[in-house]
Amino acid sequence: MGNIRILDEKTINKIAAGEVIEKPASIVKELVENSIDSGAKEIIVEVKNGGISYLKVSDDGCGIDNEDLETAFLRHATSKIKNEKDLESIATLGFRGEALASIAAVSKVEMISKKSDDSIGSRIEIEGGKILSKEYCGSKNGTTITVKDIFFNTPARLKFLKSPSKEGMYITEIMQNLALSHVDISFKYYLNDKLIFATKGDGDLKSVLLAIHGREVIKNLIQLNHIGNIATIKGYIGNSSIAKGSRSGQSIFVNKRYIKNKTITAAIETAYKSILTINKYPFFVVELYVNPEFVDVNVHPAKSEVKFQDDNGIFKDVYNGVKNALLSQNLIVDIQESKQNLLKEIPKIDYEQQKISIDFDMNESIKEERTIFNNNYENRKENNCVDKKKEETIYNNNVEDITKKIDDKISFKIPKFEPLTIIGQMHFTYIIAEGENELYIIDQHAAHERICYEKYFDEYKNTGIYSQSLAVPIIIDLSISEKQLVLDNIDFFKQFGFEIEEFGGNSISIRSIPVIYGNPNTKELFMEIMSILNNVNNERTNIIDKTIYTLACKSAIKAGDKLNYKEMFELIDRLRYCENPYTCPHGRPTIIKMTVNELEKKFKRIQ
Repeated sequence: MGNIRILDEKTINKIAAGEVIEKPASIVKELVENSIDSGAKEIIVEVKNGGISYLKVSDDGCGIDNEDLETAFLRHATSKIKNEKDLESIATLGFRGEALASIAAVSKVEMISKKSDDSIGSRIEIEGGKILSKEYCGSKNGTTITVKDIFFNTPARLKFLKSPSKEGMYITEIMQNLALSHVDISFKYYLNDKLIFATKGDGDLKSVLLAIHGREVIKNLIQLNHIGNIATIKGYIGNSSIAKGSRSGQSIFVNKRYIKNKTITAAIETAYKSILTINKYPFFVVELYVNPEFVDVNVHPAKSEVKFQDDNGIFKDVYNGVKNALLSQNLIVDIQESKQNLLKEIPKIDYEQQKISIDFDMNESIKEERTIFNNNYENRKENNCVDKKKEETIYNNNVEDITKKIDDKISFKIPKFEPLTIIGQMHFTYIIAEGENELYIIDQHAAHERICYEKYFDEYKNTGIYSQSLAVPIIIDLSISEKQLVLDNIDFFKQFGFEIEEFGGNSISIRSIPVIYGNPNTKELFMEIMSILNNVNNERTNIIDKTIYTLACKSAIKAGDKLNYKEMFELIDRLRYCENPYTCPHGRPTIIKMTVNELEKKFKRIQ
């Protein structure tokens, strides 16, 4: 007897579910897309425990006939296409008829549905692909599907799910993109019985952006409206002030379908090339409308990728649309206006309050620390001074004790190279020094970055980064997903010196900040750390390392900072006591040397 056999229907459905249903967010996506295709004008999504144990999607769409309830859960059962020809111009989000069968195969499902012209609704209950009951019941118009205990019968799949908070974040991202792509539908999204966002369904993309991304984003948007040769491009792009350290603020839609596409992303980022600094990514919500015959959405099980007939044409259309929108705006900041705005934002501190913060510096060790490492060098720009005044409010008395601990640690370490004699500073970037028989060139930023990195790493391991309280909290407006990320990681931020509280709406309040050199811009530093944390590909240890790198880089002396003799001496002396004084945390050299012998060869004194 042969070994090849046909698999039974139950096993086939479980295998198919593995392709379509990756996590709870996949179920939410499929169910909400079904609701959209049903013509719903209001969709309510309720999620608990990251969707692992419970999620429910309700709509006021067309509903399903009683006789179609069972059929709807069969593989390849669909009302959206009839034949092969329909695949060439798909106008709905779903079309394969795989979603409900796949969901029912790996969870416990209840569906209640009623068509508007029926007097009574119908209910069906399925567990692991097996129908448990079917009956008539009272119901409002539309469909409600409840899914419980995902992967209850496939424990191997269950153990690969992330924590409930992380799975909840995935669902929030899906819901945001569904709301952004269907602004004519009213969405309500609840997570653990808390309303995360609600949209009006009034057809206004900007109102959805406000609900999801907050006022700070809305204030810095540029409208996009371009008719290309292949695609019509609409939506909004952000100016440089809301650029991020990751691509988390980017959404692309093709014919109202959320997708990820390298061609479109590259076209947009190329248009921004002369505007954004390195490692900064633009914010955008871009909608492409393309003739369905020119785009294939049937190339990925989750329908998250599409294939265009003409990638080059799409690139040109998107690039031209974004470039024209950017050129239509005055992206050059008015320095005078910028200064005035900054000055207006400075908290009012009376003379006596300010004197208190200065008195903390009377301790000699604190005076020396700030003299050496604060960014109060002669060539600091005026706006940096404004930022410093704005953020350096009144700190707690524990600052004095903290700074003493910082200074005391160095005495327990062994120097890694000989003491050097300072010759001078070159280009306000490199320190020139000499040893007994060598010439040394030190990159001041890389060297200080190494010093800061090792100090912050030691603090993190022992007690967490030292923090200081602010008399005037810093309020930051975030998107919904960003706020959820922050609130889910309160303890992580606390380890790095940030004490955070919920402030209402999409805002948070920062009440304590890390004690670090240089007084970097607190909001910018916080947003960078949040971007690191938001990178779902990072393991926890990598996130911690990258966060400490960021603290070190932001607080380190910069290239172009003028240093006096004492500052240069102290910088090199501290570098000598580092565990690895020879490279910065990113691997660049901090110090290079040339022996007298090598110099004499260069000048042909010796052969």
